[in-house]
Amino acid sequence: GIDISHSQTRPGARAIINAEMPETMEIAAAAKSGDGTVGNVGIKVDASFPCPECRQKFDSEKAKQLHWKFIHDPNRHQED
Repeated sequence: GIDISHSQTRPGARAIINAEMPETMEIAAAAKSGDGTVGNVGIKVDASFPCPECRQKFDSEKAKQLHWKFIHDPNRHQED
């Protein structure tokens, strides 16, 4: 475990994390984005369906439409 107690915790409090990272981790291709540059962080650069209103790209037309509906559609009701 890693002891992360420090002066900002209340007196007597101590936080300990007992977690180990797996030696290898598989990441699905659909979850990957960017190309290593700061300008493309979070952008799926190999996708074929670009959003007409921002720099996001998607693997399918349906994914692009859902993104537009929930992010850009000015007629969508927004709750405060």
